[in-house]
Amino acid sequence: MRIISIFLLGLFIINQSCIPVKKDQIAAEIDTQSVEIRLQDSTIRNVLQAQNDQDLQALISYFGATDPSVRYAATAALGSVRDSSIIDTLSYMLHDANVSVSAAAAYSLGLIGSPRSQSALIGAFRQYDTAGINSSINSAILEAIGRTGTADFLHAMATVETYEPTDTLLLLGQIRGIYRYMLRGIVDPAGTTIALKYATGEIYPQEVRLMAAHYLSRAKNLDLSGQADLLNESTAKENNPDVKLALILALGKTKSSTALTTLTNVISQDQDTRMVSNALRSLSNFDYQQVKTIILTAIRHSSISVATAALNYLNDFGREADANEYRNIARENIPWQVKVPLLAIANKNYSYAYAITKGNINGELKSIFGRSDNIQEKIACLKALGSDPKNINYLLEAGRQSDIPAIHAAVMESGIESLKSKYFNNAFGGSGESVKKNIIAYIMDKLATGDDAALEIIESSVKDQSLGLKSIVDPAAIEQIKTTLANNPTPTTPYAQYMLDKTLNALKGTSTPLSHMTNYKKLTAADFTLDGVTAVAEIVTDKGSIKIKLLKEIAPATVLNFVRLSKSEFYNGKYFHRVVPNFVIQGGCPRGDGYGSMDYSIRSETPQIYYNKAGMVGMASSGNHTESCQFFITHSPTPHLDGNYTIFAQVIEGIDVVNSIQIGDKILRINFTE
Repeated sequence: MRIISIFLLGLFIINQSCIPVKKDQIAAEIDTQSVEIRLQDSTIRNVLQAQNDQDLQALISYFGATDPSVRYAATAALGSVRDSSIIDTLSYMLHDANVSVSAAAAYSLGLIGSPRSQSALIGAFRQYDTAGINSSINSAILEAIGRTGTADFLHAMATVETYEPTDTLLLLGQIRGIYRYMLRGIVDPAGTTIALKYATGEIYPQEVRLMAAHYLSRAKNLDLSGQADLLNESTAKENNPDVKLALILALGKTKSSTALTTLTNVISQDQDTRMVSNALRSLSNFDYQQVKTIILTAIRHSSISVATAALNYLNDFGREADANEYRNIARENIPWQVKVPLLAIANKNYSYAYAITKGNINGELKSIFGRSDNIQEKIACLKALGSDPKNINYLLEAGRQSDIPAIHAAVMESGIESLKSKYFNNAFGGSGESVKKNIIAYIMDKLATGDDAALEIIESSVKDQSLGLKSIVDPAAIEQIKTTLANNPTPTTPYAQYMLDKTLNALKGTSTPLSHMTNYKKLTAADFTLDGVTAVAEIVTDKGSIKIKLLKEIAPATVLNFVRLSKSEFYNGKYFHRVVPNFVIQGGCPRGDGYGSMDYSIRSETPQIYYNKAGMVGMASSGNHTESCQFFITHSPTPHLDGNYTIFAQVIEGIDVVNSIQIGDKILRINFTE
């Protein structure tokens, strides 16, 4: 009987052989009883209420429960709470007799993300495991180390060679650990080597190959030039669409002529628009002149998602020499979702030597803005006008004349975007400091009202050192707004205080603790029965229906919030305001621009569940416990979201509708069925 083991010692993980342990000896020490979140169990509901209340002492008190399901619920809850003060206490649960409880403890420690967890995780790795009983625990530990460990452990983890293709959980823990390291910016050549081995090896389990392929596709600055033949062959013969989507992105990193040929064939021949979109994204690795014709052809694609992927390329790599061609295509009969941003790209690339032409484009965008009744189209026009800094006064005036929050947000975003223009200084014959001050003054006016968009835009802008706003944004003014809002509290004041604290930290270069969010939705234990909540919701859109299975045991508070909002008809008529090709569609914003929320927040719920397939339904957020009403649906696996965004449902019918949704499409209503 083969033994699977790795011994974690000091700073390294080394291979270790061991004496076989009989199954009956293991069974005497390890509890393999299954656990479940039973919403009809009053104790489980009490745990869920304690999680929602962030009552650490109450959650810890359940660690001694005789029912492993209760211990599991409490242990998993602490991963959602993410309070580093309980690391030592939570670490004890790594040695719980029940394998699911100890695995949940490892996963929760990983989500907390503190380096202090490292030694406890290493010490809990169960070396001697003839029957594979501990594989789920060890898998969770390896992944958690990827979220918390030092670079030394990455190299050691990546060089383990004792795992066989049938050791699914151990392989998955290993590659997830390597992937989590990569998301933290820690990459080792050995990790890349093992990812190549797994991603291109047909003998490995599909989910392992998927994670490995995503590592290759997402890791920055990987030199895959020596892997051109391997990745080209693997991409060409890959039958699993999810793995192939990631391999297409990795293939582009080889920057080879064979890769370009394969990508070109995908773009011209593949019927799956997700594949085409990813192939277009992969062209970012190639010189503009090599792919220009491909990109300009894709702009005219019947799929807006495909055209958008081509637009993204032009936005990054467009040339002044071709600006006139971009403008001519924009004059064709193409959807506004393509026309408006293409006009912006043309305008962005024209220098002021073409002042008349730029003026004509600006006039066209202003005309579309004035005559359109579609708020999403109007927002797009304002953002497009931000491509020319000379439009700033027009933008600010458009904002002053409107009482629509989404218009204000678009003006603020456009103003900040205009600061990034390479022609900014030329537009104003100097440094443009007075213009910067006008933009900031507009944002500060909105900030004083507690406007959600202003709160997020000012925080992200002062963090962007390239904008040079720290000398313009006065910390004392931010402090005064913070005080004024605190003295005139509204339900959204806690979020405003939280975001203003983040802005002050960015301005001052400090890490002062942030204000606590106190506007959380309170729930009783009885609420967690989810009485009357059916298993399936039908999201009826103007493109068709999407049926989702509600994951009541995974994210009960989130499901309850979604159902209550739906039954109150809150979502009726709300836009899908964000669509990213082959990533997500997002909707449910009361403002229609992505900055809106309810006057309360709900808690994050992040047990061990993964964005490992298309059609996962998650909650939008700007940080742990900031969710409210916006949700998104994935086009494909998105493992970089794992553990950071609550998953509360998954699509069971209508994924084709999900893929057809575009910005400006609407939710008509939400129905509930068994």
